[in-house]
Amino acid sequence: MKEIIEKTPKIIIEVVYKSKDKTWRGFCSPFDISCTANTKTEAVKKIGELVEIYIDGLKKYAYPTNLTIKELSDTEDRTIFNEVLKYVIGDITSKMKKVFGLFMKINIFIRGICINV
Repeated sequence: MKEIIEKTPKIIIEVVYKSKDKTWRGFCSPFDISCTANTKTEAVKKIGELVEIYIDGLKKYAYPTNLTIKELSDTEDRTIFNEVLKYVIGDITSKMKKVFGLFMKINIFIRGICINV
């Protein structure tokens, strides 16, 4: 069981954007799943469904390494992903700082109580 947990991706990023050819394109990292659609809503629905099916397949076969983490094959997807990743990393960093700040406040408060006791 521990081995399967270690093989599962820790973060899955689904992106939908308007492609250079004016269609809506969706992709998912780290699986290299993609789709195209005429509308944003349709693309969001399609990529979500494809990801669910893909994850079910990964679970069925105990998360084979060669299918669990794959580089994005489409050049435009990779370019968009690099831009999106900046925001994802910024969001994670911001949340970590908030949690760490709260931890420090609690830790200082607890130490203050201990010192005064």
